[in-house]
Order: sequence, then structure tokens, then C-alpha cells
Amino acid sequence: MASKKVIFSSKLLSLHNLFYFIIPIIFLIIVIYFSVKPSSITDKFELPDFKIKNTEDKSIITPSFEKPEEKISTAENKKIEINNYYVENLLNNWDDLFELFAFNPAYAQKVKTIDSAKLENISDLINKTNDEFRPGRLGNVQKLVDEYGEIIKRECNFYKLDWRLILAMIRQESYFNTEAVSHAGAFGLMQIMPRTGAGLQAELKIDETKTPENNLIAGIYYFANLSATFDFVGEDKFKFALASYNAGLGRAIDAMTITAYLGKEYTVWDNVKESYKLLPSSNDSIHALVWPNSKRPQYGALNNWKEPYNYVNSIMFYYNEYKKLYESNLTEEKIIKKKKKKK
Repeated sequence: MASKKVIFSSKLLSLHNLFYFIIPIIFLIIVIYFSVKPSSITDKFELPDFKIKNTEDKSIITPSFEKPEEKISTAENKKIEINNYYVENLLNNWDDLFELFAFNPAYAQKVKTIDSAKLENISDLINKTNDEFRPGRLGNVQKLVDEYGEIIKRECNFYKLDWRLILAMIRQESYFNTEAVSHAGAFGLMQIMPRTGAGLQAELKIDETKTPENNLIAGIYYFANLSATFDFVGEDKFKFALASYNAGLGRAIDAMTITAYLGKEYTVWDNVKESYKLLPSSNDSIHALVWPNSKRPQYGALNNWKEPYNYVNSIMFYYNEYKKLYESNLTEEKIIKKKKKKK
């Protein structure tokens, strides 16, 4: 009797395995069928040929249907238009989107939280992540602005920084979490490292740099100093300062040195950012040419070159988005806008 139970259970097990083998095959057949099958629109309507206006310019006019009742509804047209726009923009900006998702701390955090028990809710997770990239839904920025906007503007006014750039930095650094702590020990909205925080604390004569207000004061001051260091490069000084805030001033100097060695303009960020790719230890042959004495970058090899590279790209993306949502705090920019309106 026991042997019969074993045989019966083994048969059930084999049927169970067969079920999981057959289902993907059926799914594949369905996908192939619908990919080959004409779409519902082309089934229902016969699309007319494009017509030539005249024989001289050979320009193409929009096709029209003979019978009004056979036209696609306005709602359907709107859906098609939106979908086409969405796909077109995805294709046009695929490399930027890849970098943003690859270096998006919020997205990475959400992906890490997925386990087998949550797989059935994967669509909800994707929708929540996608919401961040819709106009007006850029993270928790409004909550931060409501609570600390005036402090950020005050500090930025003092150093003549655009407060919206700091908003983008905070989003990238801590995702607006006042209690954020990185694996390396960086803390707060501006993710200040303990050693850097101690130095800023002494320099600014403040008791600590962990509370949100002091963290903002110290972080903005530190970024302002880095920006001033790169005044000589002109417009790109903030991009150089951002890369330095992320990976250190020395890394930026090494990347600029490689750029100059290659005969390119080392004050242009688009040139220098490509030199970050040459900082890893795997490029020791290039290092030996650029630094013949030490045969290595002055501030050491940087194997994780993608971090500062993507860091700058991501912050500039959100900076441009926040410029659409909030007015500038810089009086010079406001004056220029007023002059343009008068014209």
C-alpha cells in the first residue's frame, strides 16, 4: 500500500512538473499568434493610401477615410498619440533613462526589497517607480521644500547658488530622507562623511552637522567651496563641483590631467567626464604615460568611475526638472526673465 502511495505521489509530481513545462509553451504560442495576427484597428478599418498633393512638390498629405462612421474615435486617437509619444521618447533617450534607473537610489532600494512573496505585486511596484518620472511627481521634493525650503534658499542666496540645484543634490544623496545613513557612514540630507563633517563643524563653528538644518548649512557651504575652486572653467564649474562632491576633488584633478594629456580642453566637463573612464587600475598603461614617475594617478586609481559620471548626469536631469516646478532664488536670473517678457 505504501508503495502505491509513493507511485501515486511521484505521478502527481511529474504532472506538476509537466504543467510548468507546458504553460510557457502555450504562452509563447499565444504571443506568436497575436504578433502575427493583424491588429484590431487594421481588422476593423481599411487604411487608405497616402495621396500626393501635386506632381511638383510630391509632398504627402495625411490620409483620410471615405466614410466618417469608419473613423477611429477621438479617444482611440488620443491613446495612440500618447503611446507613440511615450515610445518615441523612450527610444530617443534610452541611454539617459538607463543611467538614471541604474543610478537611482530610490529605484535601487525598491528593487532590493523584492522577494518571491512580493512578486504578485510587481506591477504596483513598477507603477510607483514610474510615477517619479511624471511631471509634478518627482519624489518627495515638495515635502522637503515645505519644511526646509527657506533654509536652503537662505544659504544659497549667500553663496549665489541656485537652490534648485541643491534640491537635485539632496534627492540624489538622500532621497529627501533627513535620517539617511549610507553604508560608508555618510549621513543626513547632504550625506556628509563623518571626517568631512568634523572639519566643517570646526570651520563653521557649529555644534554638530547631523540635524537637518546644520546638515544643510554644512553641505551647501562645502559644495559652494568646491564650486568656487572651479570658477576658472566657466559654465561647467557646477558639474566639476558635483563630481568632486561625490568622488573627491583629487579624482576631478586626475581626470582633468588625463584630458589635458590627450590634447583635449580640460575645462569642458563633457571632455573630462570621459576621462573618468580611464581612472580604473586596468588602465595602468595610460597611467604610466600620464604620470611617468609614479605610474599611477596622483590621487589613486578609481575603479568605480561610473559613480561620479552618473551622479552628475542624474543631478543635472533633476535640476532641469525642478527648474520647471520652482522659481529661481537668484535675482540676476529674475531680472533677465523680466527683460525678456518686456520684449
